[in-house]
Amino acid sequence: MLLPDEHFLIFVEHQLHNWFGDQPVLSRKELLERVAALNPALKKGTLDVYLHRLALRNQLVHAGRGVYALPDASLGPDFTPAVPPKLAKLWQEVAAELFLDAGCVWTTQWLNDFTSHQVMRTVQLVEVAPEALQSTYYALKDRLGGRVFLQPDAHVLELYVAETPEAVLVLPLVSRAPLRQLNGTPVPRLEKLLVDLLSEPVLLAAYQGEELRTIYRTAAHRYRLDARTLLSYAKRRGRGPALRELLRAENLSSLLPT
Repeated sequence: MLLPDEHFLIFVEHQLHNWFGDQPVLSRKELLERVAALNPALKKGTLDVYLHRLALRNQLVHAGRGVYALPDASLGPDFTPAVPPKLAKLWQEVAAELFLDAGCVWTTQWLNDFTSHQVMRTVQLVEVAPEALQSTYYALKDRLGGRVFLQPDAHVLELYVAETPEAVLVLPLVSRAPLRQLNGTPVPRLEKLLVDLLSEPVLLAAYQGEELRTIYRTAAHRYRLDARTLLSYAKRRGRGPALRELLRAENLSSLLPT
């Protein structure tokens, strides 16, 4: 005969798939709130015991600090975009010439993987340490001519960049930005791209509004994201509160560290 708390534990197990829905992970806080809603009389210590027992029964698995997933749920792959060969070669040449030890390259074409509408006119971005901006700009300009723009403002973006096929923008790299190497070429991690979209509404105007929300939802459901990396980089860009607000509005609170 099952004890009353065992009956409750089984009842909780049956709720797990509904609670997760299409979210790959839920935070400990979110799970505790859901268990408490089923029985408001339970004390906090008892709630933690139930989570522990669910993990022991392999009904929940740890997916990071303070984050849980279902045992049969995939956390998704890492975002691994294809770096255009010309862009990779361009970086390697300029990095070798200028002895660059920090930077990355990417293209807004990657963002079409997440949007509901395809943006036809894309640009390539080269990000380097602030002290290397001028030298990188001139090195690229020697190779590409008028396609290169140094930290363009709204006026230059509208009048010149928008009318330049395969434009290349040279921008300052934020310190400790989350990067990775793909075949020897430094590129942004997905966490960086998401925060940059939130931080650069003028530069990345085509990806704002509903498209921004679509990009966040698609990225969270399709790829692996590190919540702490996402928030840490957002704070360095002064967008921590805006990121929290967006994630809560889109029911992506699992991407907020506990």
